[in-house]
Amino acid sequence: MVNPFEQTPAEKEEYVLDMLERGYGWNQIMKECHVSPNTISSIKKKFSGDDASKNTSQISKETQALKLFKEGKKALDIAIELDLATDSVLLIQKKFYQLIGMDLFNQAYEQVDGNIFPFLELFNSMNRLGMNLIQISNAVKYANALPQLQNIHTILGNEVRFLESYRHNLHSQLNAMTNQMEDYKYSLDYCINEFEQKRNGLLALDYQIKNMQNFIQKFDNQEGYQRIKKESTEQITSIIKNNHLLVAVTVSSTLEAIRRYPYNQQLFYDLSVPGSYSTSSSHQQTWMQSHTTQLLQLSEQVQTEIAEQITKMVISKIQDKNCLSEV
Repeated sequence: MVNPFEQTPAEKEEYVLDMLERGYGWNQIMKECHVSPNTISSIKKKFSGDDASKNTSQISKETQALKLFKEGKKALDIAIELDLATDSVLLIQKKFYQLIGMDLFNQAYEQVDGNIFPFLELFNSMNRLGMNLIQISNAVKYANALPQLQNIHTILGNEVRFLESYRHNLHSQLNAMTNQMEDYKYSLDYCINEFEQKRNGLLALDYQIKNMQNFIQKFDNQEGYQRIKKESTEQITSIIKNNHLLVAVTVSSTLEAIRRYPYNQQLFYDLSVPGSYSTSSSHQQTWMQSHTTQLLQLSEQVQTEIAEQITKMVISKIQDKNCLSEV
């Protein structure tokens, strides 16, 4: 439906002609286009030549040219058919465009001095690329900045590559630190385990010390001294009388002395090396003289170990008797 407040007379005429050509009745055309029957008749006579009172010779060449333009004829063909000058045809064409509401086209056509082919190429490119007017406007807007944008693109590309390399280095460092943390964790677990073992050892030693303190406190008197002395004498006598026990105590004390004092190991190593110790009496005497200090130290250490073993046996025996007496 035609809006009488928005459409120009030329547009209204075009709309009426279109409805006439499509076979609409006058009543419907009057209703749709808001025109009178006289207006419809005038438009029909103007463009179709239905007025019997006028023939082709009576119609002006301008009207004929407008009709031919409406039929889609080219300006060159119209100039030839009507024998009109080029300037006249172009002027009529301009009026035709004004009549059908294409004033903007005329303005644009004049601005480009008739060279509209670049715009047609641009229009075809828009359709081919699927671009809209806003995108084309932005493309034109930034066209002059393309060299600068290309430079920025190159700089950003270099920065991206640098960041990728930096990221790779950080990733490698992270892996190295992760492995290092795993090593530290393993070391920490090992230290915790060692700590627990030492702690348990200290607890055991504290328990032994407490028992020894209780034992000393309990036997730190004349009666306790006599009892310990008696038990010690009996234990020593028992060991001396029992050859197997005496040998076992002596051997274990000797081995413990060697274990506790590593320099004794060298003494036994010298004995085990072929040629360092001979069965001849002169050589044995020479070897004994050269190792007198070590042998005396070993003897003292073995005696100390024997005394400690006897002491442990005595204390254990006394404690066992105490437990039995308490029961």
